[in-house]
Amino acid sequence: MDIAKFVLVIGGIIWFMVRSAGNIGYNWQWYRVPPCIFRYDDGKFFSGPLLDGLWVTLQITGISLVMAFAFGLITAFLRLSHAFTGRMLARLYLEVIRNTPLLVQLFCIYFVLAPILDISRFTSAILALSLFEGAYASEIFRAGIISVHRGSGRPHTVSE
Repeated sequence: MDIAKFVLVIGGIIWFMVRSAGNIGYNWQWYRVPPCIFRYDDGKFFSGPLLDGLWVTLQITGISLVMAFAFGLITAFLRLSHAFTGRMLARLYLEVIRNTPLLVQLFCIYFVLAPILDISRFTSAILALSLFEGAYASEIFRAGIISVHRGSGRPHTVSE
């Protein structure tokens, strides 16, 4: 019965979308879409602007992920260190990054830092995303480290 309800709801949504699209009288020009995705000339495949953009997005995501991991781990260790300066630097980084929206950080890095330091658009995006996600990853790492019991320093055996 649940499957029948699900199919009925999905069918209703699809019917509504098709009927709405037909009623607006828009002339859908689907033949314009494939050149934006790919081109095939002289037996060779060429990617279009949408595939190029997807590739750049995946590059930015991958590099930012690795750098966010590094920023997060370093910041977590600084937050847990006994050095006052390290803790304060990590706290300042976390408070500034976590309390400002990502879009504001992107604008600040791209429009303020990039012209001063001659940073490319690609690098600006990676830096902004890495700093933003690294701040949140830092708290995850720190909480994970704190949650582990220190123990006696010797391995546990089954009989204990």
